[in-house]
Amino acid sequence: MRWADLFAMSLGNYGRARLRSVLTTAGVAIGTALVVLLIALATGAEDNVRRSVFSIGDLRLVTVQPFQPGANGLSAVPRTITDEVVAQLRRIGHVESVFRQFDAPLGMIVEGGDDATIRPQGIEPNAPVDRGDLLAGRHLALGDRAVAVVPGNIARLIAPNVASAIGRRVTMRIGGAVKLGSTRIGGSGTPRDYGVTVIGVFDEQASGTSVRIPLDDALAAGADNRGLTPDAIKQSTGYSGIAIEADDSTNVADIVRGVQELGFSSFSLKQVIEQIDQGFGVFRGILAGIGGVALLVAAIGIANTMVMSVLERTREIGIMKAVGASPRDIRTLFLAEAAYVGAFGGIVGVALGIVGGQVIERIIRNLNPRTNPGPIFVVGPDLILGAFALAVVVALVAGFLPARRAMRMSALSALRYE
Repeated sequence: MRWADLFAMSLGNYGRARLRSVLTTAGVAIGTALVVLLIALATGAEDNVRRSVFSIGDLRLVTVQPFQPGANGLSAVPRTITDEVVAQLRRIGHVESVFRQFDAPLGMIVEGGDDATIRPQGIEPNAPVDRGDLLAGRHLALGDRAVAVVPGNIARLIAPNVASAIGRRVTMRIGGAVKLGSTRIGGSGTPRDYGVTVIGVFDEQASGTSVRIPLDDALAAGADNRGLTPDAIKQSTGYSGIAIEADDSTNVADIVRGVQELGFSSFSLKQVIEQIDQGFGVFRGILAGIGGVALLVAAIGIANTMVMSVLERTREIGIMKAVGASPRDIRTLFLAEAAYVGAFGGIVGVALGIVGGQVIERIIRNLNPRTNPGPIFVVGPDLILGAFALAVVVALVAGFLPARRAMRMSALSALRYE
């Protein structure tokens, strides 16, 4: 028999027991819709988490910390980052730039009062921490001395608004007692005052206490606080951290490995993204498994429907074999019927999943109007095609044994069947 005739006959048989076919197809549709909804939810959640991580910083950035690798908290073993170490870091493959950082002792902006506690952060011009978050003014530049870029909350303590804080001369007191929240703690060393000019104001969401000052100024203040020279403090205390920029985010892992081989701890957002991908891969698999259970139940329904169809059409099978239909034709006929159940159920299920996801997303957004996340349910072409293909495959697998039974049926026995 021709393939076109077989598929036409199977489509007619699909519509013969209309109620049973509709109910079986509905089972496949529900399972497919559940798979689409759950995987779309997991994908949307992953995209939102990745978007939040991307907003934190550059994936090309590697932060070097003055500790041995593999330790954290109280178990962290301190290491000193000297200029010799910085030179070694520059020689690691795929390193595009290296920025040093030195954190001076806690202090305060005198004009801002007790609430203006600061953590002076000595950085180099164009350091990653000093990019793109300005509310007013400018970033640090090469050759700057006795200047500061302050957070917005500090700027509003020393001036009516952030714009009017630009150009204002303030006193930065480093060392001595400072106030953190409602607690006053004893600082390190003897307090010393340094006059600085505010050249920029950044968004305090990044940090409400960090004040960015030139690296040399921070080293001088730290040395004064301990009664040392800047060169001596570089050797004894070392830098507080190093920011490394890779030439490409794909090379971050190699740089992290190189830093660890030098005996220092490192951190990169690229590593966080990879861990997120692994975690959500497992999460997506679990949710797909839950949807798969629904499809398994639908597969049992398909198998039951096909077995009943074989029994009801036993004489018809015998007549087809008597007039020349081959066993392969019989098998193809019943597999095609199962495929129609999977195909129609897959199409309806994908549509239900997409519509259902949009409805749920709209409800969630109406319940939380103040938040504006990215899409909560993400349905891509790969998910649509994958869910449809899964529905068809499940239907074919469920229909294989009944089709095999029909194929092996004796023509004489089938004609005698009452």
